[in-house]
Amino acid sequence: MTAPLTPEQRLAVYDRHRAGESLASIAQDLGVHYETARKWWRVGRLQGRWQLADRPRKHPGRLRRVPPAVVERMRTLRRQHRDSWGVPYLRQQLLADPELTPAERAQVPSLATLYRYVRALEEREPRRPLRNQTPVAPLIGQTEYPHQLWQMDLKEKCRVAGLAHQVTVATVRDVHSSLTVGAEVFELTRHNATLSGGDVQAACRQCFARFGLPDRLRTDKGSCFVGTMPQTGFPSQVTLWLVGLGIAHETIEKGQVTQNGCVERLNRTFNQLVLRDGPFPNLEELQDLADATRDFLNHRYPSRAGSCQGHPPLTAHPRAARPHRHFHPDREAELFRQPRVDQYLARFAWQRRADQVGKVSLGGHPYHLGREHKGRVFDVTFEPRFRRFVFQTPDKEVTLRLPAQGLDPSAIMNLPTAAVRPLPCHDKPRPV
Repeated sequence: MTAPLTPEQRLAVYDRHRAGESLASIAQDLGVHYETARKWWRVGRLQGRWQLADRPRKHPGRLRRVPPAVVERMRTLRRQHRDSWGVPYLRQQLLADPELTPAERAQVPSLATLYRYVRALEEREPRRPLRNQTPVAPLIGQTEYPHQLWQMDLKEKCRVAGLAHQVTVATVRDVHSSLTVGAEVFELTRHNATLSGGDVQAACRQCFARFGLPDRLRTDKGSCFVGTMPQTGFPSQVTLWLVGLGIAHETIEKGQVTQNGCVERLNRTFNQLVLRDGPFPNLEELQDLADATRDFLNHRYPSRAGSCQGHPPLTAHPRAARPHRHFHPDREAELFRQPRVDQYLARFAWQRRADQVGKVSLGGHPYHLGREHKGRVFDVTFEPRFRRFVFQTPDKEVTLRLPAQGLDPSAIMNLPTAAVRPLPCHDKPRPV
């Protein structure tokens, strides 16, 4: 960063340009930007030459008109969260800080003033602004109303100060409103543990209880979401559960993480505001901070998403606070429709080869076709009317029909969890 112009240099800009020299050549000669030379020429022209001689600079490290209680509270929060809270988030916390009086909160400095103060306080160089940050294809163009499309992702195996085990966080965000739907924390009990379909269900139920059922849920192709679908072609139990609730399960293409860009950005925010904090005495304290941060982002923090136009998501999109389709955990069995699952499975066709004892596997369940069919290849389809699988050889000489296993509503709605310790389902009301 170049040093500010001296009074003699400011006077030289005015006098030389008045004598006919161009501002561009003056700026080049002084080694400053053209706009700097233009600024001081305009000051001299509008306010008089004498205004250029002595203009004391304001000290950027002082907040003269800000109450001392606000300054001290800001310095305290900055010390505690320097590595996790950015200046915009720090300012919003000050505006909602219960330790300040309403009159003091009304005098919280502007964002630009806070930036200058923090940089001077910490003796840091100002950050140069980034340009051309507008996304090529805004995600909101994929939706028409809130809760039409949710994105879900995992931030896996994170080390958190104070906790003995790693944690995995299931994050969910609404694309249309940029509403943070949920951030559910699971503690892993072994080094290589990962979430299961049952854990994904538990996280989804928390989100459904808050904001209802979405029309579509988009995830990546992690095993906890899609199971063995990429290898075997059979839908995962999570997919079947979502279909039974009337939710279309979408997956992003391999390597195209920008298709889940909304929730990927939430992962970065959650890591910065929550996971870097601590230390935490237990997992419940971490989840409480995650819930409080979720509420703060939704109700108070100005979102940079294009659809929010600088307002918090629930201020810009109040409709997002109301469920599009209501959900209650006690009524899940009533909302689940088995015919949806059956019609969905009827769209698929699989091919399996019987092993040495005449057995094939489908959806993780064994089907015994008989030893006389060992080594044979079968085309497999599903008959929704009778809820059974049809195994037929390509030449149609052999046709077998066996009842479907593991596809009744109770089995789909009660998936086993992995070797992780999830938090109990709770969502205590918190002050906004």
